[in-house]
Amino acid sequence: MSEELQKAGLYIDDIYRLRVQDPRIANETSELREECLEYANKLQEFKKLGEDFYKTTSSYAKDVEMEKLRAIGTQNQLKTMAMQRQAQVYQNQCQIQERSIELERLKSEYQYLQRIESEQQEIINNFLMNQ
Repeated sequence: MSEELQKAGLYIDDIYRLRVQDPRIANETSELREECLEYANKLQEFKKLGEDFYKTTSSYAKDVEMEKLRAIGTQNQLKTMAMQRQAQVYQNQCQIQERSIELERLKSEYQYLQRIESEQQEIINNFLMNQ
């Protein structure tokens, strides 16, 4: 009788229920459904791991970019400080040179004034001696 039912497209399963589909195919379909669900779950888990990885790497990328900008800022500050120091050294050297020139001028003027003083003292001495 089961052969006659099979010809009509009806089947009897292990628990003697009447089925429209072959029990072997139904079992395989059920197994395939379970495997598909398991695959879908693993795919969701993989997607979640991928999103977590993306978030983590994005966070690190932001941190790295921020540190990179800080490092560039620090380098610029150091360059600016070095340029300021160099300008200060140049300014100090100019002041030293100006003061050295002023010192030489004052020394020459002092010597000139000493000569004038000694000449005047000599004139005074001669005047006093002649009187």
